[in-house]
Amino acid sequence: MTTTRPPRKPLPRAVEKRPHGGPGPAEYEAMVRETQARWIKFIEFIDAKAHPMRVFRGCGSETHEFIPTVGRPPAVYSALHEERVFRAFQQSAGPMFQLPVTGDWNWLAVAQHHGLPTRLLDWTTNPLVACYFAISSGKQTENAVVHAVNIPSEDIVDPVKSPDPFSIDRVMFLVPTKSAPRIVNQRGLFSVHNRPDKPWRPENADKFIIPASMRSRFRRTLFKMGIDQSHIYPDIGGLCETLKWRYIERIGIGTPMIG
Repeated sequence: MTTTRPPRKPLPRAVEKRPHGGPGPAEYEAMVRETQARWIKFIEFIDAKAHPMRVFRGCGSETHEFIPTVGRPPAVYSALHEERVFRAFQQSAGPMFQLPVTGDWNWLAVAQHHGLPTRLLDWTTNPLVACYFAISSGKQTENAVVHAVNIPSEDIVDPVKSPDPFSIDRVMFLVPTKSAPRIVNQRGLFSVHNRPDKPWRPENADKFIIPASMRSRFRRTLFKMGIDQSHIYPDIGGLCETLKWRYIERIGIGTPMIG
């Protein structure tokens, strides 16, 4: 005699519970609409005041000031010590590179790239890259900001006419040789500060504020446009940071192809 088993009851579907005190559906939809409107404002900010050399810098806090690493506390700035540590880097790091680095300006860019405190600040000609740095850095509970500055042609460093980075008389901008993939992907360049311990306050600067509540949505939008950690830092570390973020945010991890 064949026994017929009763049909299995379907498993109950998982119901996603929102955290206590989190936004309800209506509030969430309103937040999405507000973020979309803010993104449109950001695009308008990008398009405004078009200039052949308009550069951008993203910061994780509105309180950020334009002070390069060599002039920041806790170290007490000394022009003599700044140049001495730079020369020590040149002397010791030379054998570590397969190709020779020529000229103090190239050496300064290399030193900045590898984390030595210098009189350089990172900027980019790509506003989306600046936006990524803004929303991914600093405290996530603070508003982020994207700064924009128009560079006069006379403020771009000519290494032939001005071979000494330590003798400039104003803030200038260095366009480095595109030797590192990171610099290429970030479309990077540097401001060079003649007084590294003093905040630089350019007269023609503009800024765009990204509210703390919109950081996550902005990052998702940038990801859809191909701007993420693996683009900014084209190495294994950058790839893993992107996948880590996608794992935490549950973005695309359930699909067979997540690349």
